[in-house]
Amino acid sequence: MKKIVVKLENFCKYYGNKEVIKNVDLDVYENEFLTLLGSSGCGKTTILRSISGLDSPSSGKVYIDGVDVTHLDPTKRAVNTIFQNYALFPLMTVYDKVWAMIK
Repeated sequence: MKKIVVKLENFCKYYGNKEVIKNVDLDVYENEFLTLLGSSGCGKTTILRSISGLDSPSSGKVYIDGVDVTHLDPTKRAVNTIFQNYALFPLMTVYDKVWAMIK
């Protein structure tokens, strides 16, 4: 049986009175490559921000390696975000971009 490395349990997100994500259950397994695909505004980034700790679910839980990290500070989570815009620093080489991140 494969190990679950990221788990969302009854994940919901509201912005004001507007429910944008309703009762999502998601298991991401070790060595699995997962893509979130959907139209603009469907909640992809909200889910990723909540896994990384940059946002919090309105209800539900986020687990990483079996540990409830729902309210854990982002600096205490072993996750990273890669932004969609590949030209984040358009004047830097790939080497310079990587070097800037690891300094």
